[in-house]
Amino acid sequence: MLLRRLLLIAFLLSLVAAALAVWTVDRVRARDRALAIEWMAASFQTDLIRARCEANPKWFLAGPRENAPSAELLADPDADVLAPRPDASARPVEFFAYDAEHIGQSTAAPRIPASMRAALRTGALTVTESFSTEVGTGTQTVLATRWEGPCAFLMFRMHPAAGQFQQRARLFGGFTLVAFVGMMLVAWPVERRVRRIGGQMRASARTEYREPAAVSGRDELSQLGFAFNEAALDINRLHTDFRDRDADSRRFLSYITADTEALLQSALTSADASRIVAEALRLSNVVVGAQLRDAAPRATTRVDVGGVVTTVAREFEHLAASRKVTIDLQRLDPGVMLHGEPLLLAQALRNVMVLALEREPGGGRITVDVRKGTGESFSLRVADTGPNLTDPEVRKLNAVRRFRGDEGRGADLRGDIGLGLAVVHEVCHRYHLQLTFQRPVTGGLEVEIATT
Repeated sequence: MLLRRLLLIAFLLSLVAAALAVWTVDRVRARDRALAIEWMAASFQTDLIRARCEANPKWFLAGPRENAPSAELLADPDADVLAPRPDASARPVEFFAYDAEHIGQSTAAPRIPASMRAALRTGALTVTESFSTEVGTGTQTVLATRWEGPCAFLMFRMHPAAGQFQQRARLFGGFTLVAFVGMMLVAWPVERRVRRIGGQMRASARTEYREPAAVSGRDELSQLGFAFNEAALDINRLHTDFRDRDADSRRFLSYITADTEALLQSALTSADASRIVAEALRLSNVVVGAQLRDAAPRATTRVDVGGVVTTVAREFEHLAASRKVTIDLQRLDPGVMLHGEPLLLAQALRNVMVLALEREPGGGRITVDVRKGTGESFSLRVADTGPNLTDPEVRKLNAVRRFRGDEGRGADLRGDIGLGLAVVHEVCHRYHLQLTFQRPVTGGLEVEIATT
């Protein structure tokens, strides 16, 4: 289909180019004929030509015609009656004499066109125009000699050669053929290159864009191929990410199904409050983890950080009292707000509180404070009095990792920190909060959540 359109367009363009070429050749030839006839007319403006013209204006300037009268016949007093008249048949080049009134002196003299007469009346010495015949277009010029008598004006005519239209047709056909062949020689390699690059693109698509199209060169088609390869890399990366996410989602859903059933049975059959809280928190983490795996946009609102801290601390009062651990809300600055989801922030804080409670052997203290900074900045700190951590343990907690959703399932070799702390990391990452695990000078562990 492309080749047929290319041939049609090339043919039409060849016709246009040939028509312009023939028109240009005609204009050049017309200019040359006009110059030739004007030079010829200028060469006739001599005293000798004047004398011969005035001696016999009917025959001398009528072109090379036969049966011209002899000098003896012209000397006869009745020469006007006895001498023959020139025939009106056209010659290749002919010339005629006209008096001051633009009247031809020969019976073969054509009538001077009105446009040329008007130009001569304005004072023009030479007027050149084209004229039409049955065989083509000729050129004629009128010269004002400024001679008195029958030769005041001289007209020179150059008739077109026979076969002018056939010559134009041959020129048009030749130019068309040359232009068409030239366009084909230029367009054919381009068309072949387009087909080759298109085939390479289709081959790359059949491999799901894992193999780029083999494009070489530095022309515009190469730039198109390079752009395709860049797009193919993005598509391949998106395909890989989609497959990874799909595999993660399937694995995560299978874990949710098993964990939910196991956690529910464990919580229903257990009489230990700590066990019940731990199972309930784990079940809540599974639900929140499922929400975090959802990439769809979620509605957010302004969250009162101090209110969330107070609510979470009240939830753990009974468990802390059973372990003889004191939860001390030292400082809660008012007006600390976060643009996000209350559920996610509360779940992150619950996991931090559980970490602090698990580190307290009994009789310890957990300190919580919320400090407002400049503008919208704030910092939330949860500190315990449990055993000190080693440097590798602190680095493990602070390590940046991608949230998978299957943390805490026997993958400790990957530096797993458990589903609870993974949820904390992911919530802080989602709301652009800085999460830091550090050892305070008083000992224990301090977890800080602050704006960046």
